[in-house]
Amino acid sequence: MVVGNRASSGRKHKLESKVFMQKITYIGADDQTHKFFVEGADITTMNVLRRKIGYCLSVYAIDEIDFYDNDSVVVDEMLANRLALCPLVTPENTTGKKVTLSLEKTGPCTVYSGDLKSNDSEIVQVYNTIPLTKLKENQSLRFDAYAIQGQGRTHVKFSPAIVSYSVLPELEILRGCDGCEACVKACPANCMKLVSGKPKIDELTKCTNCQACVDACPKECLRLNDTNNFVLTIELIGQMSILNILKSLDRYSKEYFALLKKKFK
Repeated sequence: MVVGNRASSGRKHKLESKVFMQKITYIGADDQTHKFFVEGADITTMNVLRRKIGYCLSVYAIDEIDFYDNDSVVVDEMLANRLALCPLVTPENTTGKKVTLSLEKTGPCTVYSGDLKSNDSEIVQVYNTIPLTKLKENQSLRFDAYAIQGQGRTHVKFSPAIVSYSVLPELEILRGCDGCEACVKACPANCMKLVSGKPKIDELTKCTNCQACVDACPKECLRLNDTNNFVLTIELIGQMSILNILKSLDRYSKEYFALLKKKFK
């Protein structure tokens, strides 16, 4: 793969052509947030990954609603928007059929996403405690909602995750560093320490490239240079597991390039 490699001197960057191989290592997860260490990539490659996951994978979401009764203070259009943004479980292997989710409630009560009843036991709401509206005495709410599969490129309700990435820097120590520890104390991520009297980034994947250490250096003898290493963060919304997202990403990529190949013939 031929891509752009960013080599930096201070805050200036030069674009060079270079052939490299990407290596992706799973760092770990914190609740629904998963992190990956990506080596040998560039901004273009990371943006492709971000867009594919956020905009190109297919998940279920409510797309149409037939309201029969709605006496609540929330009007049909606003309630429909809330329902569309309630994530639905999307199984790994689906037929893409339209799914019906029905609701019928009479007040006084609070109506939650968990009150929706699906005609498919596999495609149900991810979270049962999302408040939709409130009903007073003798007020009623009744509707049928229809869910279809779609992609985040058409509407955010079809996006399975929030994807971001950060560039991992390389610490350059210039002449004059006396190990005063000002940079270590200024680091908000607490990922720096002194080694043999010189500052060193101890936990690289925690570094946010905020430049606080550089700004704190009284002698201006530190630089953070960009590298071709990144931390990719995938925060799940809930429709798919991280494993299913990676499988869908692989399947989508193969189908896309197969289609692209046909077009060039």
